[in-house]
Amino acid sequence: DSLKAYQNGTDNVYGELLPPLVSEMLSIAELKSDQVFVDLGSGVGNVCLQAALEIGCESWGCEVMDNPCKLADLQAKEFPARARMWGLSVGKVHLLKGDFLANEKIGQALKRADVVLVNNQAFSPDLNSKIMDRFLDLKDGCRIISLKPFKQEGYEISDRNQYDPRHLLVDERKLPFYSKCVSWTDAPGEYHIVRKSPERLQQYIDENTKRPRRC
Repeated sequence: DSLKAYQNGTDNVYGELLPPLVSEMLSIAELKSDQVFVDLGSGVGNVCLQAALEIGCESWGCEVMDNPCKLADLQAKEFPARARMWGLSVGKVHLLKGDFLANEKIGQALKRADVVLVNNQAFSPDLNSKIMDRFLDLKDGCRIISLKPFKQEGYEISDRNQYDPRHLLVDERKLPFYSKCVSWTDAPGEYHIVRKSPERLQQYIDENTKRPRRC
C-alpha cells in the first residue's frame, strides 16, 4: 500500500514492469554480463535486481520517491545473501536515492552504460526533454528502452533543427507488449528501443556540406 502513496498528475507516479516483459526487453537490447545497465526511476529496484540476476551485469538504479526507496534498500540488502544461498553468480547492484537528473553517481554510470531503461509512461514532456539532454553523455552504441518514444515518428533532420539531440537516436524499434506485462494496466501496449549514434546526423551534415549553396 505504501507504493500507492503518490500524487497523480506529477512525474512521481509508481508503476512496475513485470518480469516477463523485462526479460524480453533486456534480450532485445542485447545486454551482456560484462556490460552496464542503468534504470532511471528504478522504483523498488526489481528491474536492476533482475538484470543483475538474469544477465549478470553491473546494474544501477535511481529513485526519488521515499517508499519505493525503502523497499529497494531492503531488497538490495537481501539480494547478495539470497544469491549466495542458491549458489548464483550475480552482477553488482547499486540502488540510489535521489533525482536521477542530479545524482552524480548516476551521471557517471550513464557515461559507461550499454543499456538504459526509462519507464517514462507517466513523465511530463518537460522531464522527458531533460532526460534527452542527459543522453548526450551516453556513449555511442548505448541502447535506450522507454515506454514512450523520445523521438516521434517522422521527425526528420533539417537545417533548422540539426542540433536537436533527438537526431542522435537511430534504429528506432516500436515493439508490442501484451496483457499483464505492467502493473498499472492489464491492457496491451508498446515500448521503444533506440540506439545512440551520430551516424544519421553526420550523414546529413556531410551531404549538406556537398550541396551547392544558393546565392
